[in-house]
Amino acid sequence: MPKPLRLVEMRPTGPERARGLVSSRASGSRVDARFFAPPVELQDVIERFWEARWDLRGQPCHESKNLSDPCVHVVFEHGQAARDARVVGVWTRMWRRRLEDRGHVLGAKVRAGAVQAFFDRPAHELSNRICSLDELVPWTSTTLTASVLDPPESARAHAFGALAAFMTRLRRPDDPRVAQVIELVEAAVAHPEITSAHRLAEHAGLTVRALQRLFRQHVGATPKWVIRRNRLQEAAQRIQAGDGSALADVAFSLGYTDQAHLTRDFRAATGITPGRLLAHVR
Repeated sequence: MPKPLRLVEMRPTGPERARGLVSSRASGSRVDARFFAPPVELQDVIERFWEARWDLRGQPCHESKNLSDPCVHVVFEHGQAARDARVVGVWTRMWRRRLEDRGHVLGAKVRAGAVQAFFDRPAHELSNRICSLDELVPWTSTTLTASVLDPPESARAHAFGALAAFMTRLRRPDDPRVAQVIELVEAAVAHPEITSAHRLAEHAGLTVRALQRLFRQHVGATPKWVIRRNRLQEAAQRIQAGDGSALADVAFSLGYTDQAHLTRDFRAATGITPGRLLAHVR
């Protein structure tokens, strides 16, 4: 039986909201979402473990909307109607999930670029797809799903211990390209001056075409998309934090040519303008 995991809770950054969330803050407060550090031996390829519980019986549903990271998730869910284990690929559109009745879901957020640390599948084949876990991992068993989902809330450490043991067993031999791509995605996030695939290719010492092939294989999204999504997430976080910056200043600091350019990108990705975001999430 897997050992319980020593849980170290991680907090969202910024205005106490997970990065990328653009759904209603008041409605989302009815969902108990928590984030935990993975064990040390998995931290290079797993960003976090996470969990969400909700009981909305007799209440309006909650629609979660998220400008998601370029990450793959391994997910286990126990709801009113079904229980399953699945892999959610990189979602290049707005992620929407309607929560109703009662449910419990937990999972592992694989670092962007680390898909092939666990799956012998090009990342682009998983993009915008939700696959049954046993489609990708034939030796997955109902015992695994039960060990992750069956413990009561008081046994959360046992559930995440089972998940950690599974991800450790699933991990493939190290590939230096995985570490390279993880570093490149992190560089795109950490360096605001990297505003194009060309600049990221220069940082990597690669041609743009070689960079694109690397991202197709290991991320499942283009370098251009990764850079743009990071900028939109940062814009959403600053707007919701109410840091006092004018929208034009936010646009300039994120490398947009002007406020109109940011507004167009933001509306295309979320369906609302930055100016409406604050009211929308209240």
